[in-house]
Amino acid sequence: MLKVPCLSSEFLDQYIKDGCPGPHAREQAVNAIRIIGDEIKRTAQKIDKLQEDFFARIGALSPDLSGELLIELKLRRLLEGNEFRTLGGPPRLINVNLTLDGWEKYEAERRGKISSNYGFIAMKFDDPFLDQLVRETVKPAIKNELGFNILDMRDVARAGVIDNIMRAQIRDAAFVLVDLTHDNSGAYWEAGYAEGLGKPVVYICEKEKFDQAQTHFDTNHCTTVLWAEDNTKQFVQQLIATLKRSLNIF
Repeated sequence: MLKVPCLSSEFLDQYIKDGCPGPHAREQAVNAIRIIGDEIKRTAQKIDKLQEDFFARIGALSPDLSGELLIELKLRRLLEGNEFRTLGGPPRLINVNLTLDGWEKYEAERRGKISSNYGFIAMKFDDPFLDQLVRETVKPAIKNELGFNILDMRDVARAGVIDNIMRAQIRDAAFVLVDLTHDNSGAYWEAGYAEGLGKPVVYICEKEKFDQAQTHFDTNHCTTVLWAEDNTKQFVQQLIATLKRSLNIF
């Protein structure tokens, strides 16, 4: 069962200590284009006025910052709209629409052609060693060596249909890791979805399981980085090297 994170004072203290991490400006811009495009497609008309919580939905820290971002997107000819400011208030756009370039960006993002600065990992949860391996070894190593955060569904649990949230996370990921140790059908589905979007997909599997039973025939010929409890260092080195080749990082 998916464990829903609890918003606690300890979490908020750590969040503030970490500098209130969140989507960077590029991700906020992509979020803005997606939200605006979705609303226009739903209503078939321009947006007279964006909702008050728009800044939070795109990941901006304040209405002022989201307003400035929208003005910048207009200057870059991705948005069109009328600018106005109330006395002492943040900049605003009204009668908002996407330009032709904006719609092209919207469709590219919808098809997973625009990637964020994270990788997504599909895996079976509650395997004590695998959970520890990913949390304490894989995630820190990829962050330190490549600069990418690694997310799984436990990191992004929030209100909404979980299938849609998962699709969005895979769609926006720069690459996808898939652990096939447990023949988890969900992991196979997520791998197929990522492959269909054209995302770089790297498979991992516990060595003894792979040597004895292989993985499904559709994937056993794919590049698979093998891990073992007694040799995690070599596994991580091979995984980093494989990701560098897959992402053309040299």
